[in-house]
Amino acid sequence: MKSQGWRNVAAGTALSVTGAAVLLQIAALLPGLGISTQFIVSGLIVALAVSAPVCLVLLRQQARIAGLHSDLAQAFQRLERSAQVDGMTGLTNRDVFIEMTRDAMADRAGWLIVADVDHFKQINDDFGHGVGDRVLVAIGDAIQGNLRAGDLCGRLGGEEFGLFLHARGGREAHAAAERLRRTVSELGISTFAGGEIAPTLSLGIAASQGLTFSEVMRRADEALYEAKRQGRNRTVLASEPTTENHLRLVAAKA
Repeated sequence: MKSQGWRNVAAGTALSVTGAAVLLQIAALLPGLGISTQFIVSGLIVALAVSAPVCLVLLRQQARIAGLHSDLAQAFQRLERSAQVDGMTGLTNRDVFIEMTRDAMADRAGWLIVADVDHFKQINDDFGHGVGDRVLVAIGDAIQGNLRAGDLCGRLGGEEFGLFLHARGGREAHAAAERLRRTVSELGISTFAGGEIAPTLSLGIAASQGLTFSEVMRRADEALYEAKRQGRNRTVLASEPTTENHLRLVAAKA
């Protein structure tokens, strides 16, 4: 890049001096002017002295503009990423996760998992929000470590996470959720006081087949609440929708 810039400076200077030489030669041929050789040489020296610094200034401006373009492109990439990714956990944010899950549901059926950190408010109250942030980051890492190709995940907000799996059935989806639950329960998150805490998850699972995203999310939430009711740190698979439940979901949607 630098060598190309210097070549541009040399080319611009040479063009300027050549142009000045041509003009002086033409002027020397005009009758009555009587331009001497010494004047022509002086003119070329002046052209060289002026054009070289001007070309250098233009080169520096060009480099500065290129740098500004690079900074702008990087800033745009950071802005684009921040609009899609949760800054704390590195997972996709709620809106992107929902959009990607809806697109995935349009292609084939799957299983939606909603996971919530148990007693998260108590963790923040007892150990501080810094430790709570550590818990969220560690769980985000655990979620990404348990994903398979084609699975989706995201942070839904606060201490709640979402996953969408292309499992072959409820048993496989339940097993995947249980692997994640056990992985999280085995984490040891250090506190600022030198101790460790072991967070746990409650998870609700619902099949997406035949349902809209809002409907399957509602069923997964209901399963999650049941996991909380049963004592937390467990996985609950939503029952297959009955006609009564389906009509209730349709009515709620309307």
